[in-house]
Amino acid sequence: MSYLKADARTELLIDATRALIQKEGYAAVTARKIAQASGAAIGHINRHFTSLNQLKCQAFLAIVHEKVVEHQAASAAREGVDSVLALLVEPDKKDHRMELWREVSILAQQDKELHEIFVYALHLWHRSVSSTIERGMRQKLLRCHDSPSATAWRLIGQTLGQDSLAMHGMLNGQPDVVKSNLLHLIRLELQPTMDVS
Repeated sequence: MSYLKADARTELLIDATRALIQKEGYAAVTARKIAQASGAAIGHINRHFTSLNQLKCQAFLAIVHEKVVEHQAASAAREGVDSVLALLVEPDKKDHRMELWREVSILAQQDKELHEIFVYALHLWHRSVSSTIERGMRQKLLRCHDSPSATAWRLIGQTLGQDSLAMHGMLNGQPDVVKSNLLHLIRLELQPTMDVS
């Protein structure tokens, strides 16, 4: 591989790791796979990161930021209830984001550094949902019986709960059931009229 400045090589390693994590999952990514995908020597990982774990955490953080931007753009293109729903469901059913989220949520229980990033990701998600609720309230498209912050946490909790039910096959394998259930809950929480059909 040709000579790269430290910052460029760091970005190259993070980008390769991010792509591998999204393709294969968090735990499956090894130093050897990163070196092969990036064209860098395995030793470069130790030169630019304190550990393989730090590199993988930084790559997951990059994924989090990328997905927040995507979801916020999808939400901004919608109004009212649909703008909130866009922050809670995956826009592309072929994407493996939920599987990655599930895997990281389990691994984060045993890895302090990953846990901090996972909690940070939850707070980013919460901030996006809260801000979207506040925007909808200012536009008179949403109403909130509670604070936007508390409502956002409840909706995120419902999203994670629905995903857990789907993961264990409790929703009859119907892909749109989670979305339909979340839409119903969002309407109960935020729709200005009492019609929740």
